[in-house]
Amino acid sequence: MIVQPFTKFWCGESSGAQTLRKRVRAMFTDYLSVMLLNLGAGLALLAFYLYLKPDKPYRRSWAAGFFAVGLLGLVTALPMIIMWPLPGSYNVAFGEPALFFSVVFLAAAITLAFEWEPLIPALYGFFGALYAVVVGFRLLNLHLTAHPGMAGLGYILTGVGGLLILPALYWHKHRALSIAAALILAVAAVLWLYVGYDAVWGHIADFSKWLPNALLVRAHK
Repeated sequence: MIVQPFTKFWCGESSGAQTLRKRVRAMFTDYLSVMLLNLGAGLALLAFYLYLKPDKPYRRSWAAGFFAVGLLGLVTALPMIIMWPLPGSYNVAFGEPALFFSVVFLAAAITLAFEWEPLIPALYGFFGALYAVVVGFRLLNLHLTAHPGMAGLGYILTGVGGLLILPALYWHKHRALSIAAALILAVAAVLWLYVGYDAVWGHIADFSKWLPNALLVRAHK
């Protein structure tokens, strides 16, 4: 898992008759797994699009997929950067890039749906790709997450692949750029999907005995 979902602390219940002290597990809200899976799915979709390079009449049909990735990313990333449900800088490292990428995917969906010029969202996304590279190297530098090498490499590959999208679209007659971007993004997608599914596997076990506060208080009575 990227982040350990539990921390331990001492708590007491003071309902009037007796104060119970008991060591319990306290959960912080951790929906990072679905964010990582959404990122992996989005990168896989983008890689496949770049590899196929569909003709203009068929591009509109791809809009729904890009919209789905952007929408799910937006509704999960925005609360993360506002409420900070994860410990410390993990909210910055995962919430902020996810929000940026989500807006890029939504812009791509609108562009495909209305058959607009794709260079405009690609130019905006170029800076998001740089963002990913910076985050990736910083995770490696600080040894953050349970798997800093995998998380850092995932961000770096995502960024490098994203940086190639703008030139691949500009020099669209050169298939080599599109294929290179597609391959790099595909590898990044595999990394994020592996981390995301591994997180789901661990979270199901870690959260299996968690109780909401109301049930926890009732259990102590």
